[in-house]
Amino acid sequence: MNLKRFLLAALLLCASAVFSPAQQADVFDYLAANPSCLDGTDRVCPTGPVALTRAPRGYKPFYISHYSRHGARYASQSDLYGTLNETLSKATSDDNLTAFGLDFKRRFDSLYPEVRYRTGDLSKVGWDQQQALAARMYANFPAVFPAGADVQAWTSTSTRCVMTMSSFCLGLKGCCPKLDLVEHYGKVFLPAILPQDSGNPFRDKNYPRTPLSFDESLDHYIARTLDYRPILKRLFKDPDKAVQTQKQWDFVSYLWFFSAGMNSLVTDLDFHDLFTPEELVALWKIDDFQFYSDAWPGHLGYLPILDDIIAKADERIAEGRPGADLRFGHDYTLLPLMMILDLDGIGHDVSDPDEIPVWFQTYRVPMGANVQFVFYRARCSDRILFKVLLNGEEARLPLEPVSGPYYDWTSFKAKFVR
Repeated sequence: MNLKRFLLAALLLCASAVFSPAQQADVFDYLAANPSCLDGTDRVCPTGPVALTRAPRGYKPFYISHYSRHGARYASQSDLYGTLNETLSKATSDDNLTAFGLDFKRRFDSLYPEVRYRTGDLSKVGWDQQQALAARMYANFPAVFPAGADVQAWTSTSTRCVMTMSSFCLGLKGCCPKLDLVEHYGKVFLPAILPQDSGNPFRDKNYPRTPLSFDESLDHYIARTLDYRPILKRLFKDPDKAVQTQKQWDFVSYLWFFSAGMNSLVTDLDFHDLFTPEELVALWKIDDFQFYSDAWPGHLGYLPILDDIIAKADERIAEGRPGADLRFGHDYTLLPLMMILDLDGIGHDVSDPDEIPVWFQTYRVPMGANVQFVFYRARCSDRILFKVLLNGEEARLPLEPVSGPYYDWTSFKAKFVR
């Protein structure tokens, strides 16, 4: 698989793109080194050690404010496993599977009993992942978590988010059993977790919209990005007999999500061989397009999350007590927050759809994705510094830093407080 060649071709499709060669190279190099990123939001957030920049002299961490997507899970589409099973089973009865299709079904059948009734559930991979992420947070910032530190956690009403919160908090307690840790659940907390959820009693529908700067539809983008008929032909002798024409893209997308979902399961099964390298790149680009197109117009509706981060941070700064505020939600809520912050340039208003893969990448919002504001203070100064970590790595904000990745809290509030 010459993945590098196809990645480069995918990122160079638009000759009029305004992004810089450096930006383009960063994305290309990252994807070439991490091909699992082509699984987009079904990638699993890494939990290993990350190199961090030393704080300015005299400054020590004392507080973390955090928002996380739930951990690795089974497929979220309620009918994905059932649709694949019914379609493959019918094709078997109709003698409509190719040799490759028969092998694909054999592998699918060996997994289906495990996944059949697990739609949307946090997986064992996700449970273990959250404890590992908690342990990494503690290891990186032990000064934030002394005995008696105040740790508060809130969650979406989704079961997988509740389980994610519980696993993460157990991981922290395992590192420091004497933490003063409380987990919260309820609709009253949704403004800081799911501001635009229909179940949020405080939902504000009158937030400012930010229309897309291009008018291309998803259907048109798919049509010019990927010929998905060859994918179906690898499975079925007669694709039109197996899947109705108007449902064929949906079926192909389910195949891709199913394949990418193996990242979240304890299995050696791999279904990526259904796709060529070109098709994997195209599917990733389509996913980027869809996520960006869905998130950008309404991303300012998620400002209440940032309002909560700012308000709680100011309270902690005034109290001076170490600890953390933890929030657990979804990719569709974390992503707008990242856009609001323009974290690592992800808040760029894209004017050409072919630029989306460079400015915006779904692999930045993997299973267990998280944003951490880490706050620092010094005895010799009243100035509060902070840095932002995206999936554990130091990220950039659209502000002049004080030093390296460290920013001034007052300057941040001057830009973002509304």
